[in-house]
Amino acid sequence: MFYEFERRAVAFLKRIESMAPCSSRQQAYDSLLAHWHAVESNYHDDQAYLDALLHTKMSLENNWHGLDGNPCYWQSPRVPQLRVYIHDDGAIVIQRLGGTREDRILFALNSAQPVFHSPKPESEGAAFASAVQYAAVPEASLSKM
Repeated sequence: MFYEFERRAVAFLKRIESMAPCSSRQQAYDSLLAHWHAVESNYHDDQAYLDALLHTKMSLENNWHGLDGNPCYWQSPRVPQLRVYIHDDGAIVIQRLGGTREDRILFALNSAQPVFHSPKPESEGAAFASAVQYAAVPEASLSKM
């Protein structure tokens, strides 16, 4: 049983290698769930199971933890050393915990959101840059050039 889950996990990791970045926790969850559903479709003929899988919610009952925090994570009930972290901004990290090596990152995907957000509108920043340039070169010195 463990081997079968490992085989599916490897297929899942290969499938998400080219996954597009997400911009929210829900978008990341929905995308991961769709990819897991695609992998499971290769192993199951039970359409009721596959349909139910697509409607699985991110909840404590479904092994999601830290839902009030950032990031939240899913801990596999079959393989507890496997965790999937999803950040509020859509970033994803899949990690294998413990073992003979240090904790190992199996997959990481940055958020689609920009890293730095400008606190001021563009026009205010341009006005500031213009004011700094004017102060650095006084008018009197320009007439001597």
